[in-house]
Amino acid sequence: MTERVLQAAEQLNYTPNVLAQSLRRRSTKSIGFVCSDITNPLLASIVSGAESVLAAAGYSLLLTNSGGMPEMDAEHIDVLQQRQVDGLILLPSLENDAATLHALRKSAMPLVVIDRTLPDDVNANRVLSDHYLGVGAAARALLQQGHRRIGLIVGRDVRPTRERIRAVRDAYLACDAAPDYLIETGILSIGHGERAMARLLALPWPPTAVILGGNQLLEGALKIISQRKLTLGRDFSLVCCDDVALSRLFSPPIATVMRDNILLGKRAAQLLLGQLDSPHESEEVLLPTWFENRGSCGPVAPARNTPDE
Repeated sequence: MTERVLQAAEQLNYTPNVLAQSLRRRSTKSIGFVCSDITNPLLASIVSGAESVLAAAGYSLLLTNSGGMPEMDAEHIDVLQQRQVDGLILLPSLENDAATLHALRKSAMPLVVIDRTLPDDVNANRVLSDHYLGVGAAARALLQQGHRRIGLIVGRDVRPTRERIRAVRDAYLACDAAPDYLIETGILSIGHGERAMARLLALPWPPTAVILGGNQLLEGALKIISQRKLTLGRDFSLVCCDDVALSRLFSPPIATVMRDNILLGKRAAQLLLGQLDSPHESEEVLLPTWFENRGSCGPVAPARNTPDE
């Protein structure tokens, strides 16, 4: 009888009714992913890592893209709840957006947030990158090469930005150097990288090295460096966070604060599956970053280290 039913199903091209199955078992076998900007290769890698784990466990991933607009994060959370996903992975544009926090507080779904610090009353598991570790190593390497005026171009006020600023500050303290670093904040984008680098290099006493707190900044920053006809590693030093093809293929290659973004997504999915299998107190996972020195970093150029030289 089983064989006859299966043969009939194949002849009729029958497929199971997923909605009916989900109503019966009270599970849609789907996970929602609220992503801030899928055009960023970093986030594409995170999503890929998460999907590989979820697919192996029989779950589908429903991806939404907010394009860096916090108001869209809240809308996407509501849409995914209406679709009755079993859990959420979230990398929001901001940490303090009222609408996003309201949507999360009223949700009973298991939640994993990536690289963000949310209020304690949002019951979220966390997968974090140790930005302090890698950026601190990069800043110390620059200081050891004689740089005393370092620029830091970063994004908005979210956890990675705060950790990168803290790392540079502490590197100066550890080297007993005067805190002559410069910070430029804004939305991570090519335009922000271009404008911030132009402002820094136009100063009467410009930095001799810059750390970019995001790969989205790299193209814009390199445009200004090229216009100034500066040779990286000789006239000026540059570090970028998160490895992309441009970092490796540029001549000289760009020194980079590295991390395993696919692993970041995998660990987020594993945490969420663990909560679905056996609900328990929220967990936090901290994954390392590290500094890979490349040709774009060199000793400070003569007569560029102090305003008197």
